[in-house]
Amino acid sequence: MNNDNPLLASQREKAGSETFGKYLYQYHWALYRVLKEHEEGKEYAVFVELHEDVVLATSLDKNLANFEFSQIKTTKANFTQNSLVKIGKQNSVLGKLIDSSTKQKFADSITKINLVSTGGFNKDFHPKGLDLEDICISDIPVDNMSVLCSEIMKELSLQCFPINLHFITPELPEKGFQDSIIGYISKVVSKLYPDSMTQAEYIYRPLYDELTRKGIVKNDFKEWEELLDKKALTSITVNKVIRQFTKRKDDDKIFRELDEILKELGLNTIQRKSWIKSFERYYLNRIGNKTLHQLDIQKEIEVNINDCNDEISQLIDLCLINLSQNVKEKFNEEKDIKTAIICEFILKDIECKE
Repeated sequence: MNNDNPLLASQREKAGSETFGKYLYQYHWALYRVLKEHEEGKEYAVFVELHEDVVLATSLDKNLANFEFSQIKTTKANFTQNSLVKIGKQNSVLGKLIDSSTKQKFADSITKINLVSTGGFNKDFHPKGLDLEDICISDIPVDNMSVLCSEIMKELSLQCFPINLHFITPELPEKGFQDSIIGYISKVVSKLYPDSMTQAEYIYRPLYDELTRKGIVKNDFKEWEELLDKKALTSITVNKVIRQFTKRKDDDKIFRELDEILKELGLNTIQRKSWIKSFERYYLNRIGNKTLHQLDIQKEIEVNINDCNDEISQLIDLCLINLSQNVKEKFNEEKDIKTAIICEFILKDIECKE
């Protein structure tokens, strides 16, 4: 059978495909940055197309968050000193990046300004004999750095040059980046949940969709929580998606024990459903969240469980009384505290039996 392409002909132009490819890479680099944070069990939010191509917030608490601004360039050739400071229609490449991050009222909260280039940076940026993936300004030879400083300060009328500037050649390849991200998801899940079974492709799709859906939002938001809700991909959402498509080793055993405890507590069907949901929220947060906040809760409940040797209902009540007000205030309602106690009790029980 003849399989020749009936549409085979030289295409009039390919600019649309190339532009779309650049945007796709940008969104996938944002996903890569998300996974780097998630791999370390950190709390974070990532914004695409907010002041800069990609912005990372290091906390969901606005009082604790610092920010990392990244501009992504998909170029075949590497950047030279001249190409970085060559002024185009408005600014040079480097001037545009520094301008967007140093003249904002929140500039003091920006701890890192990244220029990410798939083409990398030429030898003028690297210390002699080295080929660095992440170049900070102290790595750049003094004479070359003086030229960059002089040109940028003149272009932007700055009084000082930002010392938190980094030039990054990304690990994420320019070709086949979708497959690389799916592979990275699989690696992150294996690290977080050893011996689990996951479907990395199923995790990738909703995360990518969430990022693109929020990336096109153009509105400004006065409230931080609203900005997170409407514009960010957060560690909470990533946790939920990973958990949805990952089956952990002890899940069956844990939920069988939960079922027995809920029977012992005499809950009716509606109450059971509500308690199971509450239990799932704590359990999944407990195993996927390694923040100090979560560890503090876990540690205090464990201490109180160790001090109780009563029936489960009495154990829950005694533990509830003994918990500090600081820990209690981290839960929405008393039922959530009780299911957290049950969760820690079950996990401790399984650990003792192994």
